[in-house]
Amino acid sequence: MTENKDNLEKLIGLSKEKGLKLTPQRMVIFRILSESKQHVTVDQVYKRARVEYPMLSPATVYRNMEQMVETGLLTHLELSGASMRYDTNLDEHHHFVCSKCRMVTDVYLDNIKYSLDESRSQLGKAQINSLDLHLQGTCGECL
Repeated sequence: MTENKDNLEKLIGLSKEKGLKLTPQRMVIFRILSESKQHVTVDQVYKRARVEYPMLSPATVYRNMEQMVETGLLTHLELSGASMRYDTNLDEHHHFVCSKCRMVTDVYLDNIKYSLDESRSQLGKAQINSLDLHLQGTCGECL
């Protein structure tokens, strides 16, 4: 419970720093994000939020979450063939994706070093700004 409260306070604090108003709708989204142990979709947040706010639209939830991404409160987690997920963990980390149940788990790896094979990569003069690694396999629950 303390972790959820800490996560909620962190989202509220960052929101204030970034100048996002703390509307009732945004507060319910923050609470849902802080309580979630998974990387959620807009639809998952909307289904939980409409219990408290029946007049809330999916577009409002989407717009709020995208504003949170734009201001650095959330990040997108794009997995091929899946709905866009959102990540509240702003620490440097990577992800493990279960190929059976599609559960996504944060993974912390130390000292990742890579070397670009320029002869086979068609990046030209592109600049790489970050490394986002997705590990795939079967989670312990599915084994």
